[in-house]
Amino acid sequence: MKDRIYKSVVLVSFLILLLVQLRLTYNSYVLRDRDYSLKEKTLINDEYGRSISDDKVYKGGGRIIDSILSRNMPALRRTYLTNRKEFEKLSQRVSDTLLRDLQQQSTMDSVFRSIVKRNGLDSNLQYLLTFQSIEVNFDPLIGNITIFDSKTDTLFKANQKSPHGIIISGTLRDPNTQNRVTNLSVSGKLVYDYRITFNLFVDPPGRTLKVAYQMLPTFLLVALCIIIIVGINYYTYISWMRQKKETDVKSDFLNSIKHEFNTPITTILVASKSLHEEEVLNDRTRVETLVHIVERQARRLHSHINQMLEISEINKNINLEETDLNYAVLTLVNDYRIKVQEPHSLTFDPHGTEILMMIDPFVFTTMLQNMLDNSFKHNQREIKKTVLFITEHQGNYCLHIQDNGKGMDNAVKEKIFDKFFRASKDTNVPGLGLGLYYVKQCLDIHGWTITVKTELGKGTEFLVHIPGKQIESETINH
Repeated sequence: MKDRIYKSVVLVSFLILLLVQLRLTYNSYVLRDRDYSLKEKTLINDEYGRSISDDKVYKGGGRIIDSILSRNMPALRRTYLTNRKEFEKLSQRVSDTLLRDLQQQSTMDSVFRSIVKRNGLDSNLQYLLTFQSIEVNFDPLIGNITIFDSKTDTLFKANQKSPHGIIISGTLRDPNTQNRVTNLSVSGKLVYDYRITFNLFVDPPGRTLKVAYQMLPTFLLVALCIIIIVGINYYTYISWMRQKKETDVKSDFLNSIKHEFNTPITTILVASKSLHEEEVLNDRTRVETLVHIVERQARRLHSHINQMLEISEINKNINLEETDLNYAVLTLVNDYRIKVQEPHSLTFDPHGTEILMMIDPFVFTTMLQNMLDNSFKHNQREIKKTVLFITEHQGNYCLHIQDNGKGMDNAVKEKIFDKFFRASKDTNVPGLGLGLYYVKQCLDIHGWTITVKTELGKGTEFLVHIPGKQIESETINH
């Protein structure tokens, strides 16, 4: 439960931090995009204003607007006062005619290019001129009446429209508030007052990429921060899991030691107390029995202590000797058979040829004895069987230790060589969780490897892999 809460807290914290970082980066991008080419925008706005100071939209635009509106003003006023539907139709015809004439007679290209050239601006700059609205005022009491705006239905095609009105001239594809240079509303007086609104947008091609390129150091720093945060969180989590695992393992180990040491100590204390009784001292048979109990339990304690000491001393004193693998295994099996009582069995099938290699006799013997102890100790069958044999494949040898025990699942299989790990929490099964860890250390010393084949309910087979080349080189060097 704590593990799940910890994961959830770490994940939520990381996501919040990530969202904050992304939001800050986005805001920085928006600010940089808004301020991009600010000086050029101000300059173009001033220059454009001067170029049409006595005109509208572009040079000659005022003449076009005035000529169309002046001849239609009386009809617009009459229809507005008498027939609103007719007024709407007339407004559409007038605005369509006016906008089409502005498009066809546009001089904005020459106006814009002269501004660019005169001020030494980037020749790749693109512009877009849009006409946003037309309003007329027939009577001050009525106020301004819109005859066209960007939402009015017109006969223009979609590629001639934009959210900011009808496109009069220009090639800029993405007009927006960031690249809008001018938004002008100009009033005029003919038969009646009128007011027009138009926009000029200017931007270099690939503005988004250029702004993003300017933001590249910021993006890289944000990415680096995120990677560092992920790394720190991952390292913290792994360290926490490792410490938790070590704590659990040590706790299990201490529980095992408590049982493994307390049982013989308690037995020895009880036996010693009994030896103080007159009745027991006078019975030699009972004395001998108690002495044997004390001796057996003392040997048990001695065995546990030696096992822990062997782990710490294993890499300090290595004494390799040329030994026949068949002989080394057979000698140990014959000695171990004394402890195996019928109907249980321990058998070894030697390889057909002599296998000479460099072995540390003590380390090898202790290793194999631990594996045999393990195969019988954890076997709950009525008849326990352990079989050893050696196989050869392409010059490499393999020592098999096979039992008919209960087997193990994959989760246990992955951990059996860990220090202090015990598959069974049953304190009736003796051990400190060091046997197979010691086996792995011994194999590493000799440069061998081990694999495990197991199936629940059928048994386990340990395979010690011995490289053939290692045998040859060690024999030659010897």
